[in-house]
Amino acid sequence: MAAGRIQEFFGDDLEEALDSLKSAPGAVGNILVAAIRQIKLIDVLAFGLVVAGWLWVVFGYAVAEDHRPGLLALALLPAVLWFTAGAIGGVIFHVGGIGYRSLAYWESYLLIAFFSVFGLVSLRLAINPRDRRIYRVSPSGPDV
Repeated sequence: MAAGRIQEFFGDDLEEALDSLKSAPGAVGNILVAAIRQIKLIDVLAFGLVVAGWLWVVFGYAVAEDHRPGLLALALLPAVLWFTAGAIGGVIFHVGGIGYRSLAYWESYLLIAFFSVFGLVSLRLAINPRDRRIYRVSPSGPDV
């Protein structure tokens, strides 16, 4: 029963989808290297706030048992903003590069989730017009 649902979710091209996922680490590595080269001081400071919030949740909320909801919300706010900025950047990259029709496929949401991890870096790169240029091969193929 579950196998039918999985096949229904992925469609007829389950093997092609699995092959795409197997080839993803190379593409992900290239994206990761490009994103790391673009990191600025503001990105480091923003991620520092995210880490500080996580540390307070672990030590202040869990260990010291300070269960004030306002402090918990304040500690989680940087992480929420970080992942939201990344998701927005991922949508801009994806729709700008491939087109909005691609949002009908589940793979699109995997890419957007991946971009959300980069947070502010993804958003800053997505809204920079120089970083959104996409070079496409002509329909007849490359000129030789």
